[in-house]
Amino acid sequence: MILLTGLTGTTGRRVAKRLLKSGHSFTALLGDVDKAADLKSKKVTLVKGDLSKPDSIKKAMDGIEIAFLLPPGTENQYKLEKNFIDAAKKAGVKHIVKYSAIGADPKSPSTILKYHGQSEEYLKDSGLRYTLIRPNLFMQNFVNFYGQDIRKKKQLKLPLKNAKCAYVDVRDTARLIKKVLTSNGNKNKTYLVTGPESLSCLELTELFSDAMGKKINYVEIKPKEFKKDMMDAGVKESVAEAYSELYKLVRDGLYDQVTDDIYKLTDRQPHTFEEFLDDNIKFFLKR
Repeated sequence: MILLTGLTGTTGRRVAKRLLKSGHSFTALLGDVDKAADLKSKKVTLVKGDLSKPDSIKKAMDGIEIAFLLPPGTENQYKLEKNFIDAAKKAGVKHIVKYSAIGADPKSPSTILKYHGQSEEYLKDSGLRYTLIRPNLFMQNFVNFYGQDIRKKKQLKLPLKNAKCAYVDVRDTARLIKKVLTSNGNKNKTYLVTGPESLSCLELTELFSDAMGKKINYVEIKPKEFKKDMMDAGVKESVAEAYSELYKLVRDGLYDQVTDDIYKLTDRQPHTFEEFLDDNIKFFLKR
């Protein structure tokens, strides 16, 4: 049996739907089960639990062989992941698939990458089988975070200078995770999950301009302005600050990495940025 966490987020929800589409049953651990009411079926068991309260997640571990750990991006992330790993080990779970990030390192200057690195090390030391999923930045960020500026002001504002990044489509990440959860041969492996090409912001705006039939300009901004823009888009201050730290590493070239891990595991090439734009063009052209 499979256990999922993070079901209400963009990635977790897509993983759940892919499992259901392929006929797999799973248990989902959520803080609020009503948020996943639309997924309730004979194949889905929803269990209410809180990672900050280890006793509350015991029930979700019953009969579980492999668990997908998608941590919340909070200041106590490492503690929450540690609680989950400890509970899984105690319950006899054999394998944890941890959602992480490219560049995860306990000594990273990025808060996000530091927390992921700490949790990766703890999982490796636990004695459980593990698989680490390290995705690049998501194409969907251009809808969720930067979409309004692109759509209304015809500009992409980021503090990335000429840095390149191999943005990955969440759909491809979810497809790979589903494969890992339902197949053998992934014990103690790390997958770097990227798109098929690395692109600069200037190259991105050229793609936006071609797809939208309108000139989209790249506007280089300071990290402080980027943080403010994130908060204006509804992101918490601590999360916006963490992304600002992360983007400094993007500027330094950390995310200029292209791998073929998606193709090797799923037998499908990842979506190109042009394909992502084609699939989301109605959003970007909406007035």
